[in-house]
Amino acid sequence: RPVSPPGVLRTALFVGRLYPVKGLPLLIEAWSRVQPSGWRLVLAGPDEAGHRAELEALIIKHDLKDVVHFAGPLQGEAKENALFGADLFVLPTHSESFGMAIAEALAHGAPVLTTVGAPWPTLAEHGMGWRTPISVDGLADGLAQATTADSAVLRAMGARGRAFVAGEFGW
Repeated sequence: RPVSPPGVLRTALFVGRLYPVKGLPLLIEAWSRVQPSGWRLVLAGPDEAGHRAELEALIIKHDLKDVVHFAGPLQGEAKENALFGADLFVLPTHSESFGMAIAEALAHGAPVLTTVGAPWPTLAEHGMGWRTPISVDGLADGLAQATTADSAVLRAMGARGRAFVAGEFGW
């Protein structure tokens, strides 16, 4: 799977609705605390209920406009390319019934950072990612671990995730 070459910012990717339940304000606050060197955060998805404006204000407040970007809604090949190009997938959710975005990210070989709001305890159990408390502190701890991990470690986690999804879900 492709990984960002040396000198190119590594990518943490969120794909989903820009909506309060997804926990993006927590993620932006955590990102501002960690300020991972050599990384950028891409938020992809449709704006719902005007939530993007709130997120943009937080990005400006924390002076993150150079490293946090909006990609808009992604579908088809554009979504696949984004998932394959991600070094890390992030879903800072308050609540998910399954978390299809997590399964998609794993199927594309991206390790995942999410919260206990997603029913995916297997992430840590199988070495495919991190599952944190639903808080800025929890996400900041997870981000610090994920963004300081060696590229080879992230690739191996992504490969385990891809194999897990293929074996468990078979789609």
